[in-house]
Amino acid sequence: MDTQEQTNNLNPAAQAPTALSTAAETVAASTTKGTSGDEAGLTEPVSAASTTYPLSPQHRVSNPTKEAWILHSLKNRRTEFLSSKQINVFIGTWNVNGKSVANSNELSEWLGFVPKDDSQVGYEKLPELVILGFQELDARAEAFVYNNAAKDNEWTDAIEQGMGNARYSYSKLASKQLIGMFVMVYCRIDVLGHVSGVQATSVGCGIMGMVGNKGAVAVRMVYMDTPMCFVCSHLAHDAAQVDRRNAQFHDLCRRLSFGLQDGDGETSPAASTAAAADPLLPKGSVVGSGQATAGRPLTVFDHSYLLWFGDLNYRLAIDTGDMSDFIQRGEYASLLGLDQLRIAMMNKQAFEGFEEADIAFAPTYKYILGTHDYDPKRRPAWCDRVLWWTRPGCEDGIRSVEYTAVNSLVTSDHKPVRSQLSVDVWKVDTERRQAVYIDVLRVLDRYENECIPTATLESTVVELGDVSFGCAVRRQMRLSNAGQVPLEYSFIATPSREGYAPAWLRITPDCGMLLPGQNILLEFVVLVDRDTSAALSVGLEELSDILVLHLTRGRDYFIQVQGRYVPSVFGMSLDYLVHCKKSVREMSREDFDQCLLSGQFSVPKCIWSLIDFLSQYGVDRGYSLFYWPGDRALAKKIRELLDRDVPLDPEGILQWHADSETLVARTVVEEQSPRLRALAVQQIQQQQQQDHSHPSGTVSDSSHMSLIDQTLVSSTLNTGFNNMNLYSDNVAAASASAAQNTGAIGRASGYGPSTAEALEHLSLGNIGESSLTNDSGTNSNSDSETDAASVGHTLLPGNSRSIAGGNSLLLSTAEGLAGSPLPEAIGNIALSAPHDAGVDTVANSLVELLQSLPEPLIPSDLYSACIEAGGVSRAATLEALEVLPPGNLNVLVYLLAFLREAIERGATSAQRVAQVFSRVLLRPPMYDLGPHDYERAESFLQFLLRSHGNL
Repeated sequence: MDTQEQTNNLNPAAQAPTALSTAAETVAASTTKGTSGDEAGLTEPVSAASTTYPLSPQHRVSNPTKEAWILHSLKNRRTEFLSSKQINVFIGTWNVNGKSVANSNELSEWLGFVPKDDSQVGYEKLPELVILGFQELDARAEAFVYNNAAKDNEWTDAIEQGMGNARYSYSKLASKQLIGMFVMVYCRIDVLGHVSGVQATSVGCGIMGMVGNKGAVAVRMVYMDTPMCFVCSHLAHDAAQVDRRNAQFHDLCRRLSFGLQDGDGETSPAASTAAAADPLLPKGSVVGSGQATAGRPLTVFDHSYLLWFGDLNYRLAIDTGDMSDFIQRGEYASLLGLDQLRIAMMNKQAFEGFEEADIAFAPTYKYILGTHDYDPKRRPAWCDRVLWWTRPGCEDGIRSVEYTAVNSLVTSDHKPVRSQLSVDVWKVDTERRQAVYIDVLRVLDRYENECIPTATLESTVVELGDVSFGCAVRRQMRLSNAGQVPLEYSFIATPSREGYAPAWLRITPDCGMLLPGQNILLEFVVLVDRDTSAALSVGLEELSDILVLHLTRGRDYFIQVQGRYVPSVFGMSLDYLVHCKKSVREMSREDFDQCLLSGQFSVPKCIWSLIDFLSQYGVDRGYSLFYWPGDRALAKKIRELLDRDVPLDPEGILQWHADSETLVARTVVEEQSPRLRALAVQQIQQQQQQDHSHPSGTVSDSSHMSLIDQTLVSSTLNTGFNNMNLYSDNVAAASASAAQNTGAIGRASGYGPSTAEALEHLSLGNIGESSLTNDSGTNSNSDSETDAASVGHTLLPGNSRSIAGGNSLLLSTAEGLAGSPLPEAIGNIALSAPHDAGVDTVANSLVELLQSLPEPLIPSDLYSACIEAGGVSRAATLEALEVLPPGNLNVLVYLLAFLREAIERGATSAQRVAQVFSRVLLRPPMYDLGPHDYERAESFLQFLLRSHGNL
């Protein structure tokens, strides 16, 4: 193995294509550094990535259909720049089985074109090229160790002697030996001037995949302007190794390579003389020709013609028994149907896209040496073959003249095979070809420009203005078809996101088709809900995006959507709410980052403000709390006060007069409240006596009740596009405890034993008139006055208020929370009880605020455990909340305390509270609700309401 062979083995070339049957599979855009010398002064060549070509961008996009059209157009006009002629190529292959050199008469008979009388032969009767390939030329053991050219020289002399007088008409162009493989190429001397760029190489793929006992030797050249490559190979033997032969073929395709090709064609003989592999295309054309790319070696497929021959060793797939009768009668078709090579070609396992002439000769292997008889121990097979491949655009460029085996020679166990081919070669007028090529592109460009859809937009900017939480903002933009063909449009995704728009934006319609002259209004709807508000609320994201409106077969339009999100406590995560010390409207992105590092309140100020207001003005007004929806205008005003950290004004809220007749202010029916409440107590007691056998710890059945079916107080409870969770753990672990006997909810000490124990202590039935905070806004149980912003040590400053305990004359703890079903009259009481639009709106705002949390008060990962506990017992309910974060626990305890107070004072029922707040406090992951989840959620909340020391 010489130096060139070793280099090729150690540094295999880039992969060559193995799927070569169609133009679309082989066309690939090429890139060059500039024009070659024969194309100087013309437009700079264009690649698929180039932007210098003066035609439309469509020509720079790889498109198999378009490329096929360009090739077809050039083929129809090839007579304008292409002159071609036919040459005869002789190819012979022979596995000599390591035997001594054959005599000249045997070689003359193999060559076929040599006159038998040794007379002079005219050039016109001799093939222009003669390519001979041998296998097992040198079977000596030392041939594996070192390279010896003795056999090369012996067989070269013998071949030239076998040519007789014809040898004076030929000149040897190249030869290459790799152990037992040997190839030699002769060219007729009168056409020698047409040949250039001759190179030879070899690759071993035998033992360990590298040794040259199996492999290939190859020679490439350029005849006129036609690149050609000849490969002589010897593949794995034995009938069972068909997969290995297939693999060796692909390995040789990948590793066989010649000198480097640079963009200017100056670095190697192959590069300096080779024209484009496809005669129809100039170098660097837009259409991918598969020719060598600048900076990489030439492969065997970087040629217009690839001729592959040798002992390929493919056998018959199965044993057909006695084949002698078929062979004697010349019935080869039946046997060739089992040929492994043809099966591999048909199944695209190897030699895909190659062709072979019809076989009309007997199997060439295996014979008994010195005879014409097949070896009975081996199955006859056509091991020795000649195949060819043509580049797309050069189809039908090779035709078979003769394909046969020489049966008279008996010196080897293989019969030699010869093939004579008629091959089209061409001479290209490069300047004329370039002109025709550009003209074809211009024709295509003109038609494409006429068919390109175009659109007009009123604007490329959608101004949203200020966007508030839960308030949809709508904008419209007109899209018109300004072209002459139908326009198909769609908004498409960008690399920065999967969808065509951010989660807070919807476009209607987002795709469609317009006929010429038609137009349509595109509606942009922006809605920031709990799923999208978390990052916007604290400045992590902005209400801005760039949309891509794509026209099929046309251009892309970029539309900017921009607005300003107004920060709100609604839709903000609980982790930020407990740390905010001032209005969220005044806080910047940096302020939110800094507040997380400071102390936190026991409960958020906004939640405290709503519950404090309801505790003072909403629990003594009759049986109507959480039954009425409130007033939207007032709800907007309350949100504004909470967002600006302004105390709720009872005068303005309680005196609010709604426009709706169903939402009235406090009326003269207020004096009827004692009578209605007494009626409620009486009917509850009667129902309890009737259901005396009903266990107090079980879940009540409310199916027979006629309460107002307003399960969701807010119309926005179920709004949302996608779930977003920005919840983070509290930075402070301190939390307020609730003592059973003292009733102090906001005590300075944190919860000691567990969440379950803390909830066990929540016994509003025993809470007396204890004040939650003193007038100074500090904790009355603290040893020293502490700032209200200290971590988890105080409640928010505000008016002192009392929570009435079990001495209420309206509804006792047992009556309000026993869980027995309420009679139908209670629903009628709720309908007729006096109510205040302001109180109803504040109550509704509390529900909406809790519902707007990106992560619910009881995190979604606890949902399944809570639902299961709701169908079991109070103990299971407490156990499900063992891992509740301290900050969430504070808010939950505070909320439950208020709800129990409202129930005890007859403002609402336990069932109504469970019905409303089970949807607020519990939220299923991805909205995956089971058939009984609503019932279990309500049971879970009723267990929480009953979780105090007496139960």
